[in-house]
Amino acid sequence: MDFPYFQFPWLGDGLVIAITAVVHVIISHGVAIGVMTMIFLAEYIGWRRRDERYEAFAKAAVKPTVIIITGLGAMTGVGIWFTTSALVPAGIGSMLRLFFWPWFVEWAVFVSEVVVLLVYYFAWDAWQGPRKKRHIYLGAAYVVLACLSAVLITGILGFMLTSDGWPWGREFWQAFLNPSFVPQLAWRLAESFALGAAFIMAALLFFQRDVVFRGEALRLYSAVLGVSAALMALTGAWWFQVVPSSFKTHAAFAFQMMTGMQDRPWFWTAHLVLMGLVGLTAAVGLLRWRLLAKVLAIPAAVSLIIFLAEFEWVREFIRGPYLMPGYMYANTVLLSEHELFKHEGMLTHAYWYNQTVPKPTPEDQGAFLFAQNCGTCHTIGGRNDIRARFRGRPEDGIFVMIGRTEEMVPFMPAFSGTDDERAQLARFLSKLEQNAYKLGAPARYPPVGAEER
Repeated sequence: MDFPYFQFPWLGDGLVIAITAVVHVIISHGVAIGVMTMIFLAEYIGWRRRDERYEAFAKAAVKPTVIIITGLGAMTGVGIWFTTSALVPAGIGSMLRLFFWPWFVEWAVFVSEVVVLLVYYFAWDAWQGPRKKRHIYLGAAYVVLACLSAVLITGILGFMLTSDGWPWGREFWQAFLNPSFVPQLAWRLAESFALGAAFIMAALLFFQRDVVFRGEALRLYSAVLGVSAALMALTGAWWFQVVPSSFKTHAAFAFQMMTGMQDRPWFWTAHLVLMGLVGLTAAVGLLRWRLLAKVLAIPAAVSLIIFLAEFEWVREFIRGPYLMPGYMYANTVLLSEHELFKHEGMLTHAYWYNQTVPKPTPEDQGAFLFAQNCGTCHTIGGRNDIRARFRGRPEDGIFVMIGRTEEMVPFMPAFSGTDDERAQLARFLSKLEQNAYKLGAPARYPPVGAEER
């Protein structure tokens, strides 16, 4: 199925999706799984020890947590579907056809998760005394559902990096139980618990007035933070080991693009400092050094957020030039379509382009070829500006570069189209670089006047 094309100005399609996804992951991992697990742990300890201090702390922490999960968490989750459906419809459509049932089950799990969470919150006071055990079971059910949601999504995300033999076998379980599924799931759960512990430690240090309880609880959550951070390092190394070697070569460049650090020693120094900061925070909390822990708590939480954002960035970036290895390029051109377009042309098979009334101009042709081949990652006049890549180059030089993209930059897809279409795109980019076209014009697809026959 052919979809109309839309490009988000300045930021570009990829970055808009990435920002929405990272914000959602911080909430879904750090809050929905991490913080809620820490709250349940406090309630459970309070129930087992008959300690009202843990019970009171858990009850105070649950209200803002529920608001964040059901408000920001749900909104950014919908935002991911909205942005991907608008900006990469062919990609998300292909994923839905393959992973319809996991996503359907995940939707059911998410609805159940929200229902359980709301009952858990509103029934807190009512389910006391002999009914308290029911509330404990409800909290445990929520934690299980939240982790199950991570299991279902991780199988899909893992496939997008390590599709393994699926492009040939086309078996569902071959795709879902891909090589990076288990290590990535282990890392995500470890990161969730670490981030949740860091958030709860900050809440204890800044808002808890009971000095004795604060010290006891601080030791508990510091231990969770330390163990989880150690597991993050181990499972992160495990995950990187199963990444295909061809993608590992892109990792250094992904780190450099995200951090701006072209010097590798500085890169490793920065990461060791952040890892050391998290470890030091856990150690200081275990020793109950309140003032130092208070200074380190927020930077430690920020460090864990950076690690989470970096993991998502690297996972998305290194699989280039593919959206799904062996099946679809990052610009949502199917590998099976690529050869067809090379011989018969992309414009010939572009439904929305051919609905243009009046007949497309050469500028429209070049703009459409840019949008379909390059627009997923490049913008005009914004982030990753396509003009900067060809600045000062003649049209024939641009023509040659377009035909060698995958050789010059291994994480870029090859151009899909005939030599004549490549010449049209080169002419468009040459004039674009010379500011001969009005900025933003190529982003309007389908063109004005397009309509179904």
